[in-house]
Amino acid sequence: MEYRKKVALLSCVVAALSLVYVATLVFNPATRGERADFHAWLKPGDAAGIDGISITPPHSDGAEPVVLTRRLGNWYVGGQGRNYPARATLVDDLITELSRRAPYPVRATSPAAHARLSLTLGEATRITVSGGVGPGLLDLLVGQSDSSGRGVYMRRTGENEARLGEDRLSLNTLARPERWHNLLFFPENEGGMPPVQDVMRLTVSPPADAEGNPASPMVFTRTARSWETNLEIEAVNSLRVDSFVRDILMGSGDAFADAEGAVFDGGRLTIEFSGGGVTTLDFGSPDGNGTRIALVSGGGLAYSVTGWMYGRLFPSPETFSL
Repeated sequence: MEYRKKVALLSCVVAALSLVYVATLVFNPATRGERADFHAWLKPGDAAGIDGISITPPHSDGAEPVVLTRRLGNWYVGGQGRNYPARATLVDDLITELSRRAPYPVRATSPAAHARLSLTLGEATRITVSGGVGPGLLDLLVGQSDSSGRGVYMRRTGENEARLGEDRLSLNTLARPERWHNLLFFPENEGGMPPVQDVMRLTVSPPADAEGNPASPMVFTRTARSWETNLEIEAVNSLRVDSFVRDILMGSGDAFADAEGAVFDGGRLTIEFSGGGVTTLDFGSPDGNGTRIALVSGGGLAYSVTGWMYGRLFPSPETFSL
C-alpha cells in the first residue's frame, strides 16, 4: 500500500509539473511573441485561385510594371502591347514565397514610420495578387532593406503594421519584365523532359548556298524502334537523332524579336508530332553578330537566336552516322 501511495504521489507531481511547463509555454510573453512573428502574406488555399500578379517598381526606378496573367493554366507576361509566355517556375517561386509562413516580426505600427522605411505608395515596390472576382488577394508594399542587408520591410496597403522579413523577393520584385520571359521555342517544355517520343518526323531544310542553289533537306522518320533517314549513310545513329530532337524541343532564343519586314531565308525546321500537329521554325539571315530571327508557327512568336544556337539546329549530315 505504501508503494502505491508513493507512485500515485509521484504521478501527481509529474502531472502538475507538466501543466506548469505547458502553461509557461502558452503564457510566456516571449513565446507568444515568437508565434505572432510567424506570418504568411497569402492565406492557405489562395495559391490555386491566383490568376494575376502585378509588380510595380518604385517611381524612381523608371521601370515598367511586370504584369503576369494566367490563362488556361499557362502564365503570360505582358509587354509592348502583347503577351509573351512567362516562366512558370519563376511565378511559382514567387507565389510559394508569398504563401510561406516565416518569421515576419512587427517593427512599426505608426504611419509616421512608412516614409522612413520606404513603405509609401510610389517609394515601395508594390505586389498585387488577384484571383477570380471580388477584391484582390494581396496588395503588398516592399520597402527598403534593414541595416544588415538581409531583411526587408513590408506592409499591406491600407494597414499601418510594418513587418521585417528575410529578403527573398528582391530578385523577383526588382526584375524587369524580360526576366520573366519563357524563351523556349516550345514553352510547354519548361521544367520537364521534352516528349521526344512524340516526334514522328523531322525535316531539316538548310538555307541555299552562296550561289543560291537549294540544299537537300534531311528527313528523319521514326520507326517502331529507331529512325529512318534519306541521308546517304550506312546506318543512322538513332541516339544522336534523339539528342538532336531534344535540342530542338528545348531550344530557345535570347529575347523575343519583331519579325515585321524580316526575310526568312535561313532555313526551316519542320516537326511533325504523333497527334497530327506540325510546327515549323523559320530562320532569317544573320546580322553582323551572327544573330538571326526565328519565327515559330502557331503562336506567331519570333525570337532572336545566337549563331551558336543556330549551328546546333542545322548540323552536318555526318553527325547522324554510326
